[in-house]
This record gives sequence, structure tokens and C-alpha cells, in this order.
Amino acid sequence: MSIKKPAIILIVVFFMLSGFLFLGRSTFAAEPEYNWRMSQIHPEGSDYDIRAKEFARKVFERSNGRIKIDVYSGGVLGDWTEVFEMIMRGTIEMGLQQANANFDPQLNLAYYFPYLFTTFEEAKEVYGPRGWTFRVNQSLWEKHNIKALDVLPVGMAGLSLSKLPDKYDVPTVQKGVKVRVMPIKPCEWTYEALGYIPTPIPYAEVYTSLQMGIADGQMGGPPFQAWQFRDVQKVWIQYNDYIETWWFVINKSLWDKLSPEDQQILTQAAQEEARIQWDKAEEVDEEYRQKLEDEYGWTIVMLSDDQLNSIANHVRKVVWPKMETIVGTELMNRIYEESGIPRP
Repeated sequence: MSIKKPAIILIVVFFMLSGFLFLGRSTFAAEPEYNWRMSQIHPEGSDYDIRAKEFARKVFERSNGRIKIDVYSGGVLGDWTEVFEMIMRGTIEMGLQQANANFDPQLNLAYYFPYLFTTFEEAKEVYGPRGWTFRVNQSLWEKHNIKALDVLPVGMAGLSLSKLPDKYDVPTVQKGVKVRVMPIKPCEWTYEALGYIPTPIPYAEVYTSLQMGIADGQMGGPPFQAWQFRDVQKVWIQYNDYIETWWFVINKSLWDKLSPEDQQILTQAAQEEARIQWDKAEEVDEEYRQKLEDEYGWTIVMLSDDQLNSIANHVRKVVWPKMETIVGTELMNRIYEESGIPRP
């Protein structure tokens, strides 16, 4: 029986493709040596979902398939406060996570600590891998058996309001305006020091509170958060009291068992994704300020460096001594020393 020439060509092409596919697969482990779960609460398709999945992809490829990380987005593995403890215990291996200051008050440094800096450039420097804030926070995470690899910024915070108050740039002037603050003491103290009447309200209840007039404004996030309240607010003031951050973290006991090579793969992938987000975050802040102004007629107030420094110095003088009652004298001494800000 003879085989026609076109059939021979098809057979040769089939075996060539099979060989290429085999060679491609052979560069990866037959079965992953590690298969971890990674929690992140942001919606699928968000920047943080993308960064987490890109991190997992890079780790898989660079470990030749030995480390497989399954990313669970949208908080399906639990609220971030619960996931903190699960990573600490190792029941979930990894997370794109905030520090749980309710679990340890010292972790306020990684969650909300007012005016460690006043500009985005300063934030990027102190949160970089060699920055003092990064180093101190990394040591605080490790106290709870969690290794922090790197940090993603969300954006610089401010305040949205129904109308612009008088003397918004003079903290010693009482505005007579009630603003929603995150239900933690450092936020209350900060906005009280800025001359507002702080009203602690959980985030899930903020929109209704603004609609009903329980509060006249809200803080707790960057311009993206203000966008969520675009129909019930009219003013944005860029106070820069803190920058919201989310951390690539891994259970420390698990981390300690890894080879230096695998640790380097994880660290490098986290640093690359962090750099991408640092480069984007400032642009995203401006994008949402512009949307609020152009599409909804908001008043956008950008404070000058002199105004920000005056406000920051006042808050540091008034609030930082109170922060010492939360984080302790030893950590507070380190914050004053590392930041170069003298004690009042």
C-alpha cells in the first residue's frame, strides 16, 4: 500500500508539532512541588487582581512549574481581617493583604499612621525596599509569622465633602463639619486635629450616612474612593494624610523552608509588580480627580507643599504623642528617629 505525498507531509508535521509541545512541557515540573492559595479582596479585573495574577504567573514560570499559586479574588477566602490570621497560622499560604491593626496596634504603622510623609514621591521612597517605613513594617509583620515581600499603593488619601468649608487649609480653625472616619482612633484623632468633627462609620454604611446627612463628608481612601460617592458629594480636598497600601505576604514558617533561589524568585516577582503599581498610582489618582471635576462638576482642591507641611506639622505635634499610647514608646522612638522628625 502506498502513502501519498500530502499524507506523508501531514504525518511529519504532526510529529514535529508533538515534539515541540513535548519539549515545551518538559521544561516544567510534572507536578508542582508547592501549590499555594493566595487571597486578595479586590474585584476580578482590578489592578490588584491583575498584579496578583501576574505575580503568580511569573513565579510559576521562573520556578519551572515547581511553585503554583492559585489566586482567589474578590475576598472569596474571607475578609482581609480574617485572612491575616489564616496566613499567620499557615492555613492560607499567601495574600495581597493589609495589616490588621486590630490584631496588633503596632501594625497601625502599616495601616493608618498620619503624615509619615506629605507627597507621593516621599511615600514611594519610604515604602521602597530600602525605605525606612518598609523595613520597619517588614519587622512588624514578622512578629506575627508573616513575611512581607513588597507593597502596592492604592493612592494618596483625602476628604470628600458636600461643600467646601472655610479655612480648610488651617487645621486650628474648627470647621463645624461632621466627617465619616474609619472606625479606628488614629483617624478620629487626625481629623479632629484638622478641625473637623469625626464620626466613625463602617465603610458599608457610608453612602447611606452621606445621603441621610449623618455625615457631611468621608475620608479613608484616594480619589477612587471619592468616585464611589460622586452623586452625594461635591468637593475633594487632597490632604495626603496617608497612602493606602496592600502587601504581598507569605506565611513566614513556609518562607523559611524555601531555598534561597525560590525566595529570590518570589521577592523579585513581588518587586516587579510593586514597581508597576507605584508608576500607575499617581496617574490613577489624577484620572479620578479629573473625572469628578469634568463629569460631575466637583471642586478639586490641591494643597500646596507649604500648606501640606503646615498641616502635617500640626498633626504630628497633636496626634503623634497619642499614637505612642497605641504603638508603644520603643516603636515611636524608632519612627521619630527614622523619619528625622523631632519629638515635640
